Amino acid sequence: MTETSKDYGLVGQPSEELDRNWSNIMQYFYAEIPKEYMEKLERTKEGIRLPNGNYLANYAFIHQLHCLKRLYQSYFPDYYWPDMTEEETELQHEHSLHCLQMLVEQVMCNADIVPLTMHWFDESILPGGNRTIAHECVNWDRLLEGMEKNKVDPFTPGLLVHPKFGPVLPNGRQTKLDNRIGYVKHATPLDRTQWP
Repeated sequence: MTETSKDYGLVGQPSEELDRNWSNIMQYFYAEIPKEYMEKLERTKEGIRLPNGNYLANYAFIHQLHCLKRLYQSYFPDYYWPDMTEEETELQHEHSLHCLQMLVEQVMCNADIVPLTMHWFDESILPGGNRTIAHECVNWDRLLEGMEKNKVDPFTPGLLVHPKFGPVLPNGRQTKLDNRIGYVKHATPLDRTQWP
């Protein structure tokens, strides 16, 4: 289906409305996928099993949007992370580099080969790209409707239980996490032979 991308209000000066728009999409960050699908992927040994037998996941496009959100927020650190410590600044930097790497890989893997024709501007000698070229787009609203069926609220107490550390969010949204940047530097996968 060819459709013009809607403006979902995700870019601009920080505001409550803009943050709400991001939250409306990021609610789909965590999803569950069926056990049978995890078996087909041969990933059950490393996966995070949910109480209902399905597995925790996130879809690549949502992770990429998360990265775009993170990069957007990094333009306004005083608004999104006031009074960052030196350690938090370093974590934020690492998180942004991780996001840039993911986005580079995504663009190179799924290169959009629609040519952007060029035109002249009235105000400049430099040529510019015509950004009104039609692209083949997914029906975003339909995609999010489908995501609604699989989304997982990670703040549900008892839903996520780390095999080594115990409940991840024992107090739901009131739980204080170990870092507000939400990124673990040099993360090492848990040894699942020791912690099944």
